[in-house]
Amino acid sequence: MKLDRLTHAQTLLLFSVLAIVLRIFSFFPTVIDHDESTYMVIADAMLKGMTYQVDYIDTKPVGIFLVVAGMQLLVGKSIFAFRLLVALIIALTGFLLYLAQLKNGQSKRVALGSGIIFLFVNSLYTFFGIAPNTETFFNLFTALALWLFINEKRDGLFFLAGLSLGIGFIIKYVVMFDAAAFGFFLLLLAWHQEQSWTTALRQCVWMGIAFCIPFGLVLLYYYQLEELESFWFHTFTVSGRYPKTRIVSDYFKFFFADFYPRFLPVSIFYFYALFSKSVPLPMRQFSALWGILVWVVILIPGNHYWHYCIQFLVPFSFTAGLFFGVPAERLPRWLRFITRPKFGFSFLALLIVVNLFIQKADYYDKTDYARQISEYMEPQLGPDDQIYMANIHQIAYFLLDKECPIRYLHHSLFWEPKHVQAMEIDVEAGLARIYEAAPKFIVLERPLKDDRLEPYLEEFYQLDQSTGKDGRVKVYQRKAGQ
Repeated sequence: MKLDRLTHAQTLLLFSVLAIVLRIFSFFPTVIDHDESTYMVIADAMLKGMTYQVDYIDTKPVGIFLVVAGMQLLVGKSIFAFRLLVALIIALTGFLLYLAQLKNGQSKRVALGSGIIFLFVNSLYTFFGIAPNTETFFNLFTALALWLFINEKRDGLFFLAGLSLGIGFIIKYVVMFDAAAFGFFLLLLAWHQEQSWTTALRQCVWMGIAFCIPFGLVLLYYYQLEELESFWFHTFTVSGRYPKTRIVSDYFKFFFADFYPRFLPVSIFYFYALFSKSVPLPMRQFSALWGILVWVVILIPGNHYWHYCIQFLVPFSFTAGLFFGVPAERLPRWLRFITRPKFGFSFLALLIVVNLFIQKADYYDKTDYARQISEYMEPQLGPDDQIYMANIHQIAYFLLDKECPIRYLHHSLFWEPKHVQAMEIDVEAGLARIYEAAPKFIVLERPLKDDRLEPYLEEFYQLDQSTGKDGRVKVYQRKAGQ
């Protein structure tokens, strides 16, 4: 069957199968990224009645934990099923980009191009989409909002688009810049006299009102708990206290020596579509504005992490897909060759095979130390025994159904000086809680960035085993009678 004859249901099925195939070996390891482990542990705790920013503290917005908790209600504590569900979320996001292109009057070829590009660029690199992070989830709501508002006249759908962006906002607040791009696009249409200024402003107001609702509910929740001050401090105040570590030249290196080369030939499609007169001017202006705003919010913090860039993959894929609407006769000969179906499908098939071999080596073949350590401790733990994963493998709390003895689950928050200072953490009080809990096992990777735990370990614990790469992960067991 030709791709352009697929129904919407068949397209969604195709995207789902492709996303699963592209990511299949990433379903198996217990840990891909420690942020994901943090989401799983805290979401599980919330399902047990604990409160985020009260019982457990982190700097991430509450929405990501609500989303992961909802996923756990669906699939339980199976990490394999969780990652499968993530693949389906990626597929659904790509499908929404496909629908948005169709709704905007683009051809099936353009729509499929955007959707398939999104699946691939999210499924090739560990920290650019394989490891589920906040961006993975809020991109779904950004794409949903795009589909709802693009080429739309009904006020009710602008309200729903704003609500979708608002949900994305409480997952990570950078979605505000996607929302700004959407609002500017409506004003841009008025500038081009494709609609009146009154209509554009009314649509923006509807989106703005709905956008505020999810965050308003979050504020109301913490207000009635009398924890609004703690929520605001850890969510907003702390983020402004980290020094910027990047200089301008670092950004140029990132753009031209890393990101865009990393995603060739899609980067070529993206820039060609931005500058091709075959793409309507308002759409090119919207794509450029959206991409610039997203890059601004990615780069503003200065403390750059690769997963931040996942946010850009939505406008990147949407714009790159427009390339496939450029008439072949207007393309340079070498680009015409790349876009021929025979070459394109052969290239994608080769990429899938190569990606599977790499992922198998990266995820499936490597020793799963986190699960190995958890399985070692499990038969030796009673119902009331506690553990403390000092600076590694916090997923063990999830696997063993145990609670972290301190409120700072992500080890970097409690042990790295920059976080301790920014978050005003009372380390001595945290250590006192660890001592009071008297964990049966303490697991850490040498060396710790703070040596205040060492006297306690020497007095009350004995080294039980060394594991991990080069034996750097140490499992300490409490001495008998202590």
